[in-house]
Amino acid sequence: MFGFLKKAPKSEEEKLAESLPRTKKVQFEDMPIARVEDAVNADVSAVLNYNPVNYYASKDMFLQCIFYYSEDYSDILMQFERYEYDAPKGKTRMWRIDKEIMRGVMRKFGQNI
Repeated sequence: MFGFLKKAPKSEEEKLAESLPRTKKVQFEDMPIARVEDAVNADVSAVLNYNPVNYYASKDMFLQCIFYYSEDYSDILMQFERYEYDAPKGKTRMWRIDKEIMRGVMRKFGQNI
C-alpha cells in the first residue's frame, strides 16, 4: 500500500561503509556531481586535482568528500556530496581507494595520516 516509502536496497559499498568505525569529511570547490563521477570513474586519483575550500568561508555551495575507513586504513571508501546552503543536493556512488590517495587529499587540508 505504501510502496513509495520503501527504501532502496543498500549496495555492498554502503553496507561496508556503515560497518567501518571512522569517518572524515573535507570540502572542495563546488562542481556538478556528474562531472565528479565522470572524472573519478575515469581515474580515482582525479580527486587530488580538486581545490579545497574552507567550509566556514564558503557555506553557499561546496562539494563534500566523506571518507569511511578502518583504523589501520586497510579499507577506505570515498563518496562525494554536493551542498547548497547546507542542504544536500546529490551524492555520488562510493569508490574504494588506497591509503596513498587519502593521504594526498588530507595533505591539502594540512593533515598528515
